[in-house]
Amino acid sequence: MQSLRPVRRVAELGSLGIMNRFAIEDSFAIEPDRFVFAGRVIEGRAERGMVFEVPEAGHRWRVTVRAVEFIRKRGGDELTGLVVQDADYLPGLGSGWTAELYEADA
Repeated sequence: MQSLRPVRRVAELGSLGIMNRFAIEDSFAIEPDRFVFAGRVIEGRAERGMVFEVPEAGHRWRVTVRAVEFIRKRGGDELTGLVVQDADYLPGLGSGWTAELYEADA
């Protein structure tokens, strides 16, 4: 009998050429020590524990997503919020940039 082993989701995504990408529209701090990148998933998915990279930052800026939250704006529109550990980031950081998301061990 052949043994079946679980196939990691990362391998599936990589083999299909799918990338997880997130368009940052805004960002802001949440007291006492969290920072939120608000925007939209434009390809793939965003999940807690993923590594968030912003190649456009001029260096490989990397942070780990602590939580994914929905943000309701005035007028009823919703954004996705990627919550990370705050490192004295300035509000508005990353607006207009596209982040890439990877499994933490990738």
